[in-house]
Parts: sequence; C-alpha cells; structure tokens
Amino acid sequence: MLFPYFTDQEITIDGAWQGDERQLRFTGIVSSSERFVLLSLLRCGDEYHYMKHRKSNALEVSLDLYQGKFPHQNRFQHTLAIGNSVNTGAVSEGRLLLADALPMTFHSGQMFILATDAQNQPFIYLMVIAKVDIKSKRCGIWALKPRLLEGVDEPWRSVLSRTRHGFIRILQEPQTGGRTHQ
Repeated sequence: MLFPYFTDQEITIDGAWQGDERQLRFTGIVSSSERFVLLSLLRCGDEYHYMKHRKSNALEVSLDLYQGKFPHQNRFQHTLAIGNSVNTGAVSEGRLLLADALPMTFHSGQMFILATDAQNQPFIYLMVIAKVDIKSKRCGIWALKPRLLEGVDEPWRSVLSRTRHGFIRILQEPQTGGRTHQ
C-alpha cells in the first residue's frame, strides 16, 4: 500500500466491455460498504494527468472507460469518466486492457492499476480514499485531512491537499494488479 495509515476499506470494480474494433467502452461500477472519494491518473507521455473526482454520499459510483481508434492506425484515444467528472485526452499505441479479472477488489489508500497498455505498462491508476479521511471544500472538491498529510511527501502532498487536477510524475511505479485479456 502506498498510504498504509489511511482508513482501510475494501473496494470493488465490476462491469462489462461493449463495442467493436474501432470503439470500445467499459461500463462499470466502483463500490464499497462505506463512502469514498476517487483520484484517477491517466498516463500522458512521461507524466500522469490526475483528477480528483467529486465527493458524494453514494456507495456506488459509475466508471466508464472509452477507447476510440484513430483511422488506419493502431493508436487509441481514451476518456475515463467517474461519476460526473471526466479525465480525458490520453493516447496509447494499441488498446488498453484491464489489469486484472473482473470483479476487481482492492483496498483504499493504495495506487491500484486499473488498465495497462499494449506493452503491459500501467496506463490508468485509481486511488480510493475513505470519506472519513477527507475534508470537504467548496463545489464538491475535497482534500486529505491535515493529520494525514503529515506523512505525505511531495508531489503527493500537493495533489492530496490542494489542486483538483494537474500533472504528476510517478518516479517509482507501484507493483500491483495483473493483466487479463477481455
């Protein structure tokens, strides 16, 4: 786990793929027995675009991953929608694959690999944080509670305390998840 002192809760992702060779969409649900918030990271070159997804009181949140193929190429554009927030614009060589068999189960406070690229490299990470570990800001934006920020180094401190979205360079790839074919 990347942040072992966060409140631990079990998270499940389930859903199904639909579409054809040019357009493929994973429609699913992220769920837990307790309330939570999500942070998504999509690879953009050497960095990841991160997005804090709005807080709500739901125990289930929709998750949609869309892959659209560029004509006459093996390149895809990806859009990730969680709840009513969209993390968009990532491009990969080849199609993304889910990192593990469905349903996927993991714990809050860790960087979970949702999808890998054709070279089996992490492409989409999710981090779920228990709602009891965050403080609410205006317009549905959230930040980690100050007592939990004490042990967090940069650049994660900025990500979890201030900004809603931006770019981050992950220097050490977390090792979690496998790779399954759909």
